[in-house]
Amino acid sequence: MSEASGGRPTPVPALGPAAAEVPPAVPHAVPPPVPPPPGPARARLDGSALAAAWATVTRRGRVALAVLVGAALVGWLTGWREWTGLAAGLAVVMLVAVAMALGRSPVAIDLDLARTRFVVGDPAVARVGVRNVSGRRMLPLRLELDVDGLPAQVRVPSLPGGAAHPVVIPLPTHRRGVIELGPARAVRGDVFGLLRRVVQWPVHEQVYVHPRTVQLPDPLPGRARDLEGEESAIRTASDLSFHTLRDYVPGDDRRFIHWKSTARSGTLQVREFLQTHRSLVAVVLAGNPDDYRAAGWSPGAAGDGSDAGTSPEFEVAVSCAASIVAELVRRHRDVVVDAAGSAIRAASDQGVLDRFSPVRTVAGSPDLLAMTRQVARRHPRTSLVVLVFGSTVEPARLRAAARLGPTGATVLAVRARVPDSPHPATLAPLSTGAVVTVEDVAQLPLALRGVRR
Repeated sequence: MSEASGGRPTPVPALGPAAAEVPPAVPHAVPPPVPPPPGPARARLDGSALAAAWATVTRRGRVALAVLVGAALVGWLTGWREWTGLAAGLAVVMLVAVAMALGRSPVAIDLDLARTRFVVGDPAVARVGVRNVSGRRMLPLRLELDVDGLPAQVRVPSLPGGAAHPVVIPLPTHRRGVIELGPARAVRGDVFGLLRRVVQWPVHEQVYVHPRTVQLPDPLPGRARDLEGEESAIRTASDLSFHTLRDYVPGDDRRFIHWKSTARSGTLQVREFLQTHRSLVAVVLAGNPDDYRAAGWSPGAAGDGSDAGTSPEFEVAVSCAASIVAELVRRHRDVVVDAAGSAIRAASDQGVLDRFSPVRTVAGSPDLLAMTRQVARRHPRTSLVVLVFGSTVEPARLRAAARLGPTGATVLAVRARVPDSPHPATLAPLSTGAVVTVEDVAQLPLALRGVRR
C-alpha cells in the first residue's frame, strides 16, 4: 500500500513469479534494409562497367560516336536539319551494331597439332575444333588465333547446340624459327567494325621450324676413331693404353705387376699406361652479321625466307652447323657448341635442331676470332674445332682464328658462300686443318669426303 497525494491509499497489484519473468512487449522485428554501397564504391563499380563497355568500342566506333555527338550538337545549335539527319543516321547505325554484337559466345575450342616440328618449307597447319557447348543455336562469330604475334582470322558459321566445326589455320614455315601459337579468341562484332566483343582462351603452343640438314659420314675429318679414348703424353698407373714396364715402387697397385717380366729380371716390374680421354669436338658458328654477306639476295633464292638477324649465307651456315652437331649427338660423341652466342646442349638430335631454330645474328656480338678464343679458353682439351662462317671472313682472319684454337687441335673450317658473293670461291687450306666452301647444305657431305684424312 502507498499513499497518494490526496491521502487515500492506492492499491498496488502483487506480481507473481510468472508475471515477473514475462519480458516487456517488443514490436515485430523487421530486418533492416541492405544499405547501398558507399558513394566511392558505387562509383568504382559504375566506372568499371563503363570502362568494360567502352573497351568493346573499336577505334572506328569511337570516331563514329564523336561525329554523332558533334553533328547532334551542331544541329541543335544551328537548327540545320542536315546535321541532325547525320546524327540520326549514325545513331541508327550504332543501334544496329549493338544489336549485332549482342549475344553470348558459348563455345569451347581444342587446338590440335599433329606435329610440332617441321623443316623449312614443309607445309604445316594448326587444326582448331570449335564446339557449341550450349543447347541453343549460336550466332556466327570470328575465331582469331595468334600466330607469331599476328592474329589469323577464320569465320565460324552458326552452329546448333552441341555441334562442332573444324578450322584449319596455315602456319608460316617458309623461314626457320620458333612459332608461338596463342592465345585464341572468339570475336563477336558488327559488319561496320564499330564494336568488338572478345572471349579469350589461354592457349599456348610452340612449333619449331628446323633448318635443313643432311646426314654426314663418321668420323669428321681430323677426329680420331677413339672407341677407347685418345692417348695423351701423360703417364699413369692405371688406364687402358699400355705404354711400358718399370720397376716397382712402394705404393704401386700389385694388380699391375707383370709376373713374367719379374721372373726374368728378378725384380718386380709393373705396367705403366698413357692417360686416355675421349675426343672433344667444339663447333663455333659465327654470330656477327659482318661475317656474312647480307646484300644482293632474295628470299626465293635461298629458299628459307628472311627476317631480322639472318641472311642466305647465315642460313646455309646454320644448316651446316646443325648437321654436324646433330650427327655427333646421334653418335654419342662429346661436343660443345657456341652457335652465335647460344650454347647448344641437348640429348637428342631433335633437341639440337630445336635449339638451332631460333638462332640469329646480333649486331655488335663477338666475331669469329673472339668466339674461337673463348672456346679454347673454356675447353683446352678439344681435339677438333669446327669453325662455321660466311664468305666475308678474310683468309688472314681465318688463319688468326685457327691459331687461337686449343693447342694440338685440328681445325675444320666450313665456309658458307652464296653464288653472287664477290669474295673468292675457295680459300687455301690451313696449316692445322682444312677449309671447305659450300653454297648449299646438300654439298656438305661431298665436301667433307674430299678432305678426309
